[in-house]
Amino acid sequence: MNQKAQVQNYFPGACATDIGVGDRGLPWVLGCGPPVGKGDYYIFSWNGSKWDMIPGVAVRIAVEPDGTPWIVNGGNQIYKGNADGDWQQVPGCAKDIAVGQDSAVWILGCKSTGTDGLEVYARSGSAWNLVSGAATKIAVTPDGTPWIINAQGQIYKRSANSWRQIPGCAKDIGVGENDSAWILGCTSAGAGGFEIQSWDGSKWQTIPGSATGIAVEADGTAWVINVEGKTFRL
Repeated sequence: MNQKAQVQNYFPGACATDIGVGDRGLPWVLGCGPPVGKGDYYIFSWNGSKWDMIPGVAVRIAVEPDGTPWIVNGGNQIYKGNADGDWQQVPGCAKDIAVGQDSAVWILGCKSTGTDGLEVYARSGSAWNLVSGAATKIAVTPDGTPWIINAQGQIYKRSANSWRQIPGCAKDIGVGENDSAWILGCTSAGAGGFEIQSWDGSKWQTIPGSATGIAVEADGTAWVINVEGKTFRL
């Protein structure tokens, strides 16, 4: 990964509040509003030249490496979809969602554990298995390994059925294969944005710029949303 990443692409035409991306470089975003329903936002996908509005609304979005989108709406309902906007509801209650290949899905549930965040669940077949720990944000590598951030900004990676703390402080996180992790740090960088940092295996390297949201392709390429809702590929 080029640790001196420069902005390669700006994707105009849609203001975004959340982003998800698979390994084909085709992002999905939730628009900026005004919110509809229970605080939901309209859904858009990039078709290679422009943004297409997709039927449905959501508050959080994640995308499998093959491009399959998953959403959580303002009622905390979970849906798996496709490029045509056909959504299939999946039982469960979630505040955040992350997916790897072969529908390796993890969610943050609707129940708080106290001061550290929300309950963490992994999907197994048609059921959700409660996993120890708590978080406010979650991301998943292509092979299904979750990384989380808790309410204190602490970062953890799942390893051998337990959580291993990673140094640093984060507001948001995205991960790709081979531990290609990116975060928005806890330090403000510009009006309303946070530092962009990438993991080199032992420490976080700061990348020029600031952002309010981040997602990572399977190959480790990061995408960010800035405070103006603009979408960039790094």
